This record gives sequence, C-alpha cells and structure tokens, in this order.
Amino acid sequence: MKKRQGFTLIELLVVIAIIAILAGMLLPALARAREEARRIRCRNNLNQLAKGMATYLNEHGDNRFYPWPTGRKGCGATTSANLADFGGAEWLCMLYWTKVLPDPGIFICPSSPDSNRNGQDLGLYGCDADSHGGTLGSDSQLTVGAVSYAGMSDTSVGVYEDKKLGRGTPTSKSAIRDDFPPNEPMACDDTELPINHGEENNGGMAVLFFDSHVEFWTHTKVSLLSGVGQGDLVALRN
Repeated sequence: MKKRQGFTLIELLVVIAIIAILAGMLLPALARAREEARRIRCRNNLNQLAKGMATYLNEHGDNRFYPWPTGRKGCGATTSANLADFGGAEWLCMLYWTKVLPDPGIFICPSSPDSNRNGQDLGLYGCDADSHGGTLGSDSQLTVGAVSYAGMSDTSVGVYEDKKLGRGTPTSKSAIRDDFPPNEPMACDDTELPINHGEENNGGMAVLFFDSHVEFWTHTKVSLLSGVGQGDLVALRN
C-alpha cells in the first residue's frame, strides 16, 4: 500500500472554509473589543479634562473660569475687527495653553480620525500671527479637527440661564463658575463629522458632567449629528 501524501484538494478547501468561518466569527468580536478600548480611553480623556478644569478653578481661577482674554481672536477669526466666538474647543484648549493639561493627546478621541500633530494644531491662545505682530507663525491658530470634544463657550453661561433657567440672558459672557449643577453637561464628543463612536443611527457619544462622571448616550437619546447646542447639551459648543 502506498503512503498517503498530504491533503487532497477537497480537504484543503474544507480547511480553508472552516478558517474563513472562524475568522468571520472572530473579526467582528475583535472590532467590538477595539472600539470598546477606544471608548474607555475617550472616557478617560474626558475625566482628565474634568480634573484639569477643577485644577484651574481651584489654583488659577478663584473658582471662576474666564475663557477668553478680551480682544484676542478666537478660532475662525480672519481680521482684527472680526472677533470670532470663543467656542467649546477653545474653552477646553485653555487647559493646554495654560499648561494645566500639557498632554495634547487628551484632546483627541481615539475613535476619531482627528489629529493635532502632537499639539502643533492646538495653536497658541487661538491667535493668528498678525494679532501678535507676526511673531507666532502660521501654526499659531487652533485648527479644525485638533480637538475631538465640545465644551462651554464664551456665551454658554447666558445660553444656560436662558434655556435652562428662563432668565433671558442668551448672550452673557460671564465667567464660568464651578457651581453648575452636578448633572449639567460640561463637555462631550463633538458633532462635527465623522461621528466619534459608531454611525448616526447606530452609535453614541460620551458626555462629561460637572461632577466629573461620564455617560455614554446612544443615538436614541441625542442626535449624533446636531446634539451639541441642542436639548440637554444646549450650553455646549463645538
């Protein structure tokens, strides 16, 4: 009798089919595990932002956060006469600019394609060069995509008082204090595309509250395309 040599073609095809089936079963599980790890890191980033805000309020702000030095241009300003809003990204970046949180990676959600090039795109006080006599260079202004999170803005106190408390002060530029209700959101994933976690009808966003806890809201609770500035997130800005 001849000794059998290796697999037949049919046996090889069966083995390949089994491997393909196993891979089809394992790959989605691995993708879910990777996304869960990214979501945990995103949550940790928001926790670090909360700790940084508490540090600023306690050590630098006398329990008040003044988000924007008067007269300086915010993100999106084109001329000295055009002082853009000081949005949520700038509010969070003040923690980087004041060196309270020196790690630029904290401002990037690992589930998003955003990048600040290790801090290069976070700018310097959100200003462009001509507001400082041309001394800061072309990379000195905060760029789109450098921050994956939305936060308070220069008018957020007024928006909060108007929409949540009914005081009719939607344009207030008051200092942001540390005595917001603990269940009030102070930051979250942004709503600038692409969505950080999942898709419009099958995903969610991480939301940070003033008591420093983070919740994951699904698309059934908040619009992942326009939630920032609306509903429960009314006082937040991209």
